[in-house]
This record gives sequence, C-alpha cells and structure tokens, in this order.
Amino acid sequence: MKAISAYAVAYAQYELDNGTEPSENDPILGDQALQDALASATTTGEISSVALQRAKSILGVGEAEGKIDQIRATLTSTSAVEDAVPVVGRPN
Repeated sequence: MKAISAYAVAYAQYELDNGTEPSENDPILGDQALQDALASATTTGEISSVALQRAKSILGVGEAEGKIDQIRATLTSTSAVEDAVPVVGRPN
C-alpha cells in the first residue's frame, strides 16, 4: 500500500507543480508505474487491466476526479517554493 500512496502523492504534486497530468508513458507516474504500485500490494504480484482501470478511476488519474484531487488540495506547490527568493536585509 505504501507504493500506491507514494504514487498518488507524487502524481498530485506533479499536477500541482505543472498544471497538467503526467503522460501515460511517464516512467515514474505513467500507467506502468501505477500498475507496478498496485501489483506490489497483491499476493500474486500481478494486476488485471480491469483492476488497473478501476484504480485509475478511483484515484482520479487523468481527467477523472478522485483521491489524487483530494491529496492535491492539501499540498503546496514545490515550484512556488523553489521560485521564492528570500529577502535578506543588510546589517547597518
């Protein structure tokens, strides 16, 4: 379950930082990555295409609304943090 949770948080952070969902072929956040995360939570290490599609629907992968959207609502954009330049005053 940790792999699925990590996938969902990373996916939500990607959407928040980039304003769009990652490609289905993305090596870290694409369909194969989700399939691998889901398979890691099974006893057989395999996941059917039907189960993958159901998980994508529940999570909200792509245009669908789901758990990823709820996670994204709790996150802060890392690009906004990286773009911020601290203002440091000069000593008198």
